[in-house]
Amino acid sequence: MNQVSWQFYRGIDTIGGTVIEIRCGDHRLVFDMGRIFNPAAPVFDAVNPARGIHDLQAMGIAPRIPGLFDDGTDAPGLHTLVAISHSHLDHTGLLPYLRTELPVLLHEDTYRLLRALDDVLDGPHRPLNYQPQPYGSVTEFGPFRITLVQVDHDTPGASAFLIETPDLKFVYSGDLRLHGAHPEWTVQFGELARAFGPDVLFIEGTRALNEDNTGMLFEGELADKLSKVLKGAQAGVYFSYYPRHPERLHSFVDAVRRSGRKLLVQAPHAYIYEAFGGDLDGCAIYGGGMEQWTETARRWVAEKGFEVVRPQDLQGRESTYVVNFDYDRFRDWIDIQVAPGGVFVHSNGSPLGPFDPAWNNMLVWLETLHLQFVSVGSTGHGARGDILSIIDTIQPRVLMPIHSLQPQRIGLPTVNRLMPQYGKVYRADDLAAAKPPTEDEMAPVEAPQR
Repeated sequence: MNQVSWQFYRGIDTIGGTVIEIRCGDHRLVFDMGRIFNPAAPVFDAVNPARGIHDLQAMGIAPRIPGLFDDGTDAPGLHTLVAISHSHLDHTGLLPYLRTELPVLLHEDTYRLLRALDDVLDGPHRPLNYQPQPYGSVTEFGPFRITLVQVDHDTPGASAFLIETPDLKFVYSGDLRLHGAHPEWTVQFGELARAFGPDVLFIEGTRALNEDNTGMLFEGELADKLSKVLKGAQAGVYFSYYPRHPERLHSFVDAVRRSGRKLLVQAPHAYIYEAFGGDLDGCAIYGGGMEQWTETARRWVAEKGFEVVRPQDLQGRESTYVVNFDYDRFRDWIDIQVAPGGVFVHSNGSPLGPFDPAWNNMLVWLETLHLQFVSVGSTGHGARGDILSIIDTIQPRVLMPIHSLQPQRIGLPTVNRLMPQYGKVYRADDLAAAKPPTEDEMAPVEAPQR
């Protein structure tokens, strides 16, 4: 029997950036392929872009794993399968550097979204060996049997993995929540995972410091909240959302139709929204940044016959519209001659949060132009209480929390736990050292000063 082993390359004590390897004999499974934003590390950006995987590895942004990336390394005799849980960049940001011959397992909707992003926005733009599968499918890869299970997250195709080897069974949760539009998907995942009987559960803990969802909007509440914002707006309304969550745009479409205004959507976002069944009837395309549209986006807008409204067309007419408006379009406000008293609705779009270097600059723009900042969004991650309830349902032999700035907060006194460590290769014998955490061990710790 080939003894199974596993190790963590990234994603233990960070939000995303997950890269975990499970090896059995001459086969290995690697998941995910994420990048993180680390405020303690240098940032590659449009001014100082990375030249390739070597730059990312040199600065500690990407791991060194022989035979995985286009970095000149090989892993002779080792067969590799990469699995992707969902499309977010903190789980797919290293795909542009992956060796193209390696098979990439993912759900059909994640594949469709990545291809749409390739067409019009920021996809991997690489001829990867995608192996799209439906939920419930079983992929056999040497000694591995991998089942894709649907979970609710804020992007299409979000998946958890049930991973069976001859020695041990593993469950990887991916990212998930219970307050989204489809909590029943996550509930069913917990039930399926319990029936699977995992030896090891890798589960996310992004919101480890939030005991519950108090004060947070649920996904189904957003349209009503947006309607109230639009009703009270006296001038222009602009909004930013994450285009990898096309379902979020539906809330804006619904609210804007109630308001009597007209919705202007950026062409790449509209393209992705329609690709996932979105109805754009009565909407128009915002023409800011047209020179940056891909040929696919240009052709699609022309074929659909959409009205295109340019920034200068909004002068004196802002109150007629609600405009999909990302951070990289802020300079358009100069051409619009934006009227004071307008509203900018941030709905989990760019900038992505206070950790983003652009966040403070966004606030300065809004203050200078006398625009009101309003947050109307809903996170894709379950609160600590929700995550603990999922763990309690699954009842793994051993819990290994990941994807969290406070992973020690994820645990139950009734479930044995091992805290993952970088650089350690785990084997079945290591599970004997697992034990339930104490309340003191699960106490919050002060984040290090950056």
